[in-house]
Amino acid sequence: MKKSSFVLGLGLALMLTGLVTWGYQIARGLIVTNMRNPFSWGLYISTFAFFVGIAAGGLIVSSSVYLFNLERLKPFTRIASLSAFASTLGATAMILPDMGRVDRIFNLVLHPNFRSPLVWDVIVITCYMLLTFLSVYFQLLPDWKRDGRGFFRGWTNNLSLAQVQAISGRWSKRVSIVGLPFAILIHTVTALIFATQASRGWWNTAILPPDFIAMAVASGTALVLLISVLAVGKERFAEYQGAFKGMARIVAGALVVHFFLVAVDLLIHWWWGKPEGLNILSLVFGRYGLVYAVELVLPAFTMLCFFSQKGSSSFKSLILGSSLLFIGVFAHRMMLMFPSFNEFPLSIALPGLGIENWPYPIATGELKEGMPVFVSSWAYTPTLVEYAIALLPFGLVLTVVSLALRLYNFLPHKGNNSLRGKSGISYSNDTASV
Repeated sequence: MKKSSFVLGLGLALMLTGLVTWGYQIARGLIVTNMRNPFSWGLYISTFAFFVGIAAGGLIVSSSVYLFNLERLKPFTRIASLSAFASTLGATAMILPDMGRVDRIFNLVLHPNFRSPLVWDVIVITCYMLLTFLSVYFQLLPDWKRDGRGFFRGWTNNLSLAQVQAISGRWSKRVSIVGLPFAILIHTVTALIFATQASRGWWNTAILPPDFIAMAVASGTALVLLISVLAVGKERFAEYQGAFKGMARIVAGALVVHFFLVAVDLLIHWWWGKPEGLNILSLVFGRYGLVYAVELVLPAFTMLCFFSQKGSSSFKSLILGSSLLFIGVFAHRMMLMFPSFNEFPLSIALPGLGIENWPYPIATGELKEGMPVFVSSWAYTPTLVEYAIALLPFGLVLTVVSLALRLYNFLPHKGNNSLRGKSGISYSNDTASV
């Protein structure tokens, strides 16, 4: 209980910090960030993409359990759906500060441009949030009927517990059937926002959408694994070791696909020896080599660890591997930005001066004494304001998950003994056994 209270308090503190700082940004404008015309997307979009990936992966796990009858993972479908719903809230909360003029969000609804991937991203995320909520709702419905608590349950008053359990199982599977393609679609559309930018060579590749999905499966499953391991604890770890090992192998398998796609992408950039591709690679392995090393090394460590017998069956190894993977995935999201924005899209060859690829400078968008008006690169580092606002989605996810675990039963029953909720009424994993 003390650990749960600490996590809830931490989540609320991070949310409050993010909200207060966001209020400051609204009052002062996006000038308080280090984003400018040459570097228009930064920490905010990276964090948004990070949570979209985890959200997609969570529902992929939950839906796959129902659709492919993965018996070992059935006890943790509730946690998978919960992690997906909380991560979707986090992604939604993060995109708003990046808009600057958040009051104009209604223009997306009133005057949508359906040729823009952003409009489709909003549509898919909204639908996905509804689906993840329904997934959690229907799985908890039998408990709420039994305990006499919960919300939106008045229509079950005249039904028996057996009827509610049947409805719960039937609709959980139906949501899974719709949820799986939406889980894939949400990250595909997010990837297409990047991949359709023809002027950005680092993004403009067909490899990006499948790579995003691979990373979503890895990071989303890792979050379900981490929450499940911590919720079950060392005392019951051995009871569900098979499920944890299965999730670890899913993470590792998805990372194999990711590294294959990364290798192909790097090879294509290097193969033709064109200045545009080589300049991007020089940024990736030169100026941003340390961040790129974090992106590659930490997930690679997790992949090897989770493929090993010891790493996939150890309480501490699963926590460590999942945590390191999150850092690597976040570095991956940041590395989407750095090379792309510092390889300027407009360039000219000056053979007489021995210059094959001279980038046209871009106006920074501000005029201050002693500051350049035009630049050919931008040394982007998030400001303290950006760091503080980026805490908002992390706090929101921690708060939602910790509150849900405190209020309702998301854990499977303990062996032959039922896990009792606050009302003293026993809980069994009805929907997970459908």
